[in-house]
Amino acid sequence: MNSDLTIIFLTLNLMPESWVRFQLEHLVQSADGARIISISRVPMSLGDNVLQTEPRSYWNIYMQLLRGSHMATTPYVAMAEDDVLYTPNHFSEFRPKMDEVSYDHSRWSLFTWDNMYCMRQRINNSTMIGPREYVIDALEERKARWPQGLPDTRVGEIARPDKDRLMRVSPRKMFVWYCRNPVVQLTHESGTDSGNYPRIPGRKRLIKKHGQMKAYDIPYWGKASDVLKYYYGTET
Repeated sequence: MNSDLTIIFLTLNLMPESWVRFQLEHLVQSADGARIISISRVPMSLGDNVLQTEPRSYWNIYMQLLRGSHMATTPYVAMAEDDVLYTPNHFSEFRPKMDEVSYDHSRWSLFTWDNMYCMRQRINNSTMIGPREYVIDALEERKARWPQGLPDTRVGEIARPDKDRLMRVSPRKMFVWYCRNPVVQLTHESGTDSGNYPRIPGRKRLIKKHGQMKAYDIPYWGKASDVLKYYYGTET
């Protein structure tokens, strides 16, 4: 039982229904009793649900994480996003110190347009687990310094040094760890940074590239093509 953890799930309710069913089934199982706070655009029957109406942006993601962290009462909070598949190990294997946030580096990206996984070895907000009070302190500092928010190019993960400098906030500590079983994050056209992806006509953009390691099949999740059936609604 993950009684010391609250999972804060963020969604704009833009993902395909077949994916939503598949992803939430795994999320609830992997939570293993942890409280879930879901923050969505439309009402959901997932944990304690509240609605968000703010404009879509990276800044809003972190402000909703702050909102959920204030609602939580557990020592730790974990971020969860609607395009990520989580394993039980991700939520149970590791807890950081009380003065640092952690990021699970066992994160494979799954490119929806070429049936391939890749690993970029980068921190990502979708795998953040941190002490609740430390997360609140970091995000409240951002909010106080920039009450009108910041553009997406200046916003990033808690304890990411380059973004802390851009936002002119206190440097924070992080710890990177590797879960026994990986999480999988879709690289798709509905993401907040979808301007970086192909198939968006009429927009100048950089194309997301594969990372250092590539695979068509990985432990726990199996073949990329089988997982993507739930995104495209072709599962049987």
